[in-house]
Amino acid sequence: MVQGITFMKNDRLKTIHPQWRGNPLAKGRFFNRQHRHRHGVVSILKWRLSPNPQRKEKRQIKWDPKVNFLTSLDAAKGDCLIWLGHNSFFMQIAGKRIMLDPIFNGIPFVKRQSKLPADPNIFTNIDYLLISHDHFDHLSRSSIKILYKNNPKMKLFCGMGTGELIHGWFKKMETIESGWYQQIEDDGLKITFLPAQHWSKRSFKDGGKRLWGAFMIEGNGMSIYYSGDTGYANHFTEIPELFGNPDYALLGIGAYKPRWFMRANHISPCDALTASIEMGAGITIPMHYGTFDLSDEPLHDPPKVFAEEACKRNVRVQIPELGEIVPLHKVRQ
Repeated sequence: MVQGITFMKNDRLKTIHPQWRGNPLAKGRFFNRQHRHRHGVVSILKWRLSPNPQRKEKRQIKWDPKVNFLTSLDAAKGDCLIWLGHNSFFMQIAGKRIMLDPIFNGIPFVKRQSKLPADPNIFTNIDYLLISHDHFDHLSRSSIKILYKNNPKMKLFCGMGTGELIHGWFKKMETIESGWYQQIEDDGLKITFLPAQHWSKRSFKDGGKRLWGAFMIEGNGMSIYYSGDTGYANHFTEIPELFGNPDYALLGIGAYKPRWFMRANHISPCDALTASIEMGAGITIPMHYGTFDLSDEPLHDPPKVFAEEACKRNVRVQIPELGEIVPLHKVRQ
């Protein structure tokens, strides 16, 4: 049984990090604790009309990642995770199965550049669906429809407002909405919704109406931090204070150029490693690259820069192949 949603056991978090709709400063919208500036039409046009120094490289170097196609989950034994592309993961921990930001297809106006490494119908007996925010490359109605058809008892855990949207599509789905620093517990599994430096929007009029965030997933003595989409901000430094050093950190590295435009909302490969060091993560796993062409850098650029910089900084990383089953184990002592 899922225990009721609760704040983390630290009363000061209720007062120093308010993030609720109805805050007079937000005019009924959610907002970031840092970097509240949002790019307008002028900035978007400036970016789209500016020359891209890597345009030729994007045309010449083909992105062709290795794909381990899965027709079943029979080989997924014990605690493990599988990267499905972009920010999508299947995770098995503490006897529970979790899907994070599943995207099984393309998104409006953007073609999928890497193959989905699994038949979507193999994802059965899913206990929890975690959605970090409402953007189309993280929240796919058609993908959730497939999951929900095969997992009618699956529970949704997400930020405030996002559950209302999804519940409107699938009215019988059990939905748990959360504010930052709220958590659920279920028979040895604990999931906490945490801050991220990002934004929300699915149409012209709903910007900021749904709360975005990250997740900390704990079970079997392990902790796995999942950043969602985020820019670099001080929320990373809070993680060791609240949870200790995570065993794993799943951090975005792509859609990061040009930095003047992307910095507030997407961390770069270098930012991701800085965040990993600040958290004291045992192993850092990159995500948010190679699936959708959303920015100026070539699709092969983020993992290359990430691997090179990790070697320079002596940070322990693991870069899974698509569809690779990655066993999870206790890393930090």
